[in-house]
Amino acid sequence: MPAAMTGRSTASAVCGLLALMSSACAGSLAEDGGASDLGDVGTSRDVGFDGGHLDAGHPDAAEADAAEADAGPVDAHDAGALDSGAPDLGRRDVGVSDGGLPTWRLGLAQWEWTEIQGTSLSNQPVIDPINGGMVTPRSRIDAWNGLSANRDNGDVYLACAGGHADWAGNEVYGIDLDRDQPEWRILRDPTDGAFIVTDQAYYTDGRPSSTHLYYALHFVRSRDRIFKMSAGSVWGSGNGNNNNVDAFDLATNDWDPAGTWAASAPGGGAIDRPYAQDPTTDDTYTFSVGSFRVWTASTGAWNTLAARPSYANDDIVSRSPSAVDPTRQQVLFTRNAYRVGQLQGLLLSFAGTLTDVTFTGPEAAAAISGQSGMEYLPGEDAFLLKSSDAGEVIRIDPVSFEATALATSGTAPPDAVNGVYTRWLYLPRLRGFAYLPHGTANFWFLATE
Repeated sequence: MPAAMTGRSTASAVCGLLALMSSACAGSLAEDGGASDLGDVGTSRDVGFDGGHLDAGHPDAAEADAAEADAGPVDAHDAGALDSGAPDLGRRDVGVSDGGLPTWRLGLAQWEWTEIQGTSLSNQPVIDPINGGMVTPRSRIDAWNGLSANRDNGDVYLACAGGHADWAGNEVYGIDLDRDQPEWRILRDPTDGAFIVTDQAYYTDGRPSSTHLYYALHFVRSRDRIFKMSAGSVWGSGNGNNNNVDAFDLATNDWDPAGTWAASAPGGGAIDRPYAQDPTTDDTYTFSVGSFRVWTASTGAWNTLAARPSYANDDIVSRSPSAVDPTRQQVLFTRNAYRVGQLQGLLLSFAGTLTDVTFTGPEAAAAISGQSGMEYLPGEDAFLLKSSDAGEVIRIDPVSFEATALATSGTAPPDAVNGVYTRWLYLPRLRGFAYLPHGTANFWFLATE
């Protein structure tokens, strides 16, 4: 491994560019009309933040920068990342307590919220690849990022999260919620600043650039990998996005070389497209460049299922919550950007049939809210959608599409910052949903039984 933080002159040049980008950014997070309570975190290192701004001037859906196509891998990834040597969370000694559940999970009633103490990502500092300081940037979560989880246990992952002018680090984290006292660990440190470039799909060490993840991060059990299905806004000006599929291998503790996995389509596209993962197969459904598509986990291949409707552009399901109903073999996208006034979403069958659905009930408007998280809960035969509002959970019937508020108990979690995306995760092993509202919050958990 290379010595830590080499190439300081190059890092200084990147830092200068960061200063220029930051000066153009407002001091609060805002996307889709939403205001932020973060304010300007300034440049102070003594408070533990990253010293920059989370970008306010967020890009519209745009084509990927043409230069991204030229960024290739470095053979064998022989330089650029600071390997922490952290153990793989998927190969742990579980060590749980009575009933096979961690102590924080015991005694919860159905639909009761609880806060999992000590699980804030702000407890896990990381090296800043630009200046070498140890920091705890909120933008790892708050810059429109999501999580992924191994559905067979309590392992949750965060990888390559940041992007635009928010955070350059492409490090990888894991936390095992199946422990009595879960805590974040760094599985791999970020690429060294000497190898960091802007507006490219990959840094010059061959590893993927930090990005706004939106809905794109998913764990594939059969591959034992964390998959990033696309990049919404890579580190730089905010105009770089791509359809590249990249995967972090837990066995090697490193990213697969660029090009290992097929892209969904050439170029870029809608930056905040949904991805719905089948909980039985880990096959993943999305919309990309004119078509609804499926990525098959067993082969790593993409197939086209249905063309977009003639009345729509490629933003038809941008920011839409989505989830797979494996019983009926269909995918629900709750927000059709061209039918918002009609309270409509889209239903995609595994065979490729596309159908309009109209939401009814007292929470029909909440059902089409953008940037929410959603999963299908088999035991309830219902979709459960988590909005950005405190403890609000919406139950959606998979046949009638009636949307109603789920009655919960316990202290409600705080509002989400810049959406929920895939930070609402159903964990069957723990019998409930893990939820991370924002970058300094602890995990919250909603018991489903």
